[in-house]
Amino acid sequence: MSYIPIQLNADRRWRTAMSAQRVQNWMADPLPAEANKPVRARLIPTPGRTSRVDLGAEVQGIFRENGVRNGDLFAVAGDTLHSISSAWSATSIGAIGGTGDAVFDGLRDALYVARNAKPWRWNGSALTQVGDIDAPDLATFIVLSQRIFGAEANSDTLFWSATLDGTSWEALGFATAEQRPDVVRKMLRVSGQALIGGASGIEIHRATGNSTLPFANVTASSIEETEGLLSNQAAARRGDKYYLIGGNRVAYMMSGFAVTPLPRNGELEEDLAALSEADRLLVSTFAYSDGARDFFVVRPPGRHAYVCDVSTGIWHTRKSWGYDIYRPKFHTKAYGYDVVADEGGTAIYTLDHGVYSDAGGVIERVATLKIAINQPEAIGSLCLDLQAFGRPASGQGSAPKLMIDISTDGRSDRDDSHAEIMLDIGPDGTFEKPTLWGLGDVSPGEGMTITLRLTDPIGLSLMGAWVNEGQK
Repeated sequence: MSYIPIQLNADRRWRTAMSAQRVQNWMADPLPAEANKPVRARLIPTPGRTSRVDLGAEVQGIFRENGVRNGDLFAVAGDTLHSISSAWSATSIGAIGGTGDAVFDGLRDALYVARNAKPWRWNGSALTQVGDIDAPDLATFIVLSQRIFGAEANSDTLFWSATLDGTSWEALGFATAEQRPDVVRKMLRVSGQALIGGASGIEIHRATGNSTLPFANVTASSIEETEGLLSNQAAARRGDKYYLIGGNRVAYMMSGFAVTPLPRNGELEEDLAALSEADRLLVSTFAYSDGARDFFVVRPPGRHAYVCDVSTGIWHTRKSWGYDIYRPKFHTKAYGYDVVADEGGTAIYTLDHGVYSDAGGVIERVATLKIAINQPEAIGSLCLDLQAFGRPASGQGSAPKLMIDISTDGRSDRDDSHAEIMLDIGPDGTFEKPTLWGLGDVSPGEGMTITLRLTDPIGLSLMGAWVNEGQK
């Protein structure tokens, strides 16, 4: 037989009897073509995490943006607003009232924060809540044209502050979305415009220069193909792009006025369809960049996260050890790092390439090889094409092993007729490829599924395997 590439795209649709195809905590990395093994990418580890500071209470949101309070990192934990320095030292600023996740933005020299309540302002010396009785209880807002522009929870009304002053709100400073008023779920600022994500459609608003109606729908229509946003947290901005899960449970990228579906992941769509309406409102997302590559992270409640590498269109999954979910929920960019905080957690972390543990904890990485044949054949040898790197000199990972499960039913990771195999991984940079011998007979149809599991904290590049052939 010939060279079998590793599976790159995670999609396990059991309800349609799809073969096992797992890519958990590994991600595809494009490669130049090689003459003797026609693979377009390898799998490399997803970033590990480093713990930076523990705030001692459940994190409700994190934020940092150029020009807002000197570019400092801020977090709401419990009912307290903190600033966090580049040395990862946290300073308590004061109490923030309200409920639910915090939303942030900056106006002139002040940071504004809201949690389904009148916003709070931090100007570097005093933390005060806006006292104007006309100010809304903001669930989402942005700053556009030197005004705060936002909406309350479960409302179709848009509110705006006075120019250059987020503490002053006019009694008549509000309007409804123009084309199809519906519940505003999230607002984002993209390329100097406001994206109003509703329950049934998306509108793009811009500043008009009119003091009576300072914002208006730029397209005079709503974008309805996405059927709005699935939840209040189903949209994320990365640079001048906007990623979202529509009310139709499809993932999209939006650039300017153009809405483009991301490559489909049937398992994600089926998982979202199986959720109750209440659970769909708990779906959260974030997006981050790694060089020129954007990653869109989708977190259905109670399930692993689905992650799309937008540059390749390839999906993988992420899951935290000991949990059914991928715990990171909140994200921002600060001090040259991608900064995250967990759902229900108290600590601030950074995502780090070259770190192969989760803040010292285990990351289980799972990948599959699928051997499909047209006629009965015995698998006498399987020579794995992999490369180790970043192996510690001592301790866990200094003598790393792969755990290998074999299944011949095509739709599961292992079966009872094959015991789990522990296989030594060679030294860093080795060209001695580990080989499995005598895997048994394979019948046409379902073929053989080889599942590779790694829990040692090392780097490992997976490309494929030579079947019934020597090492190439």
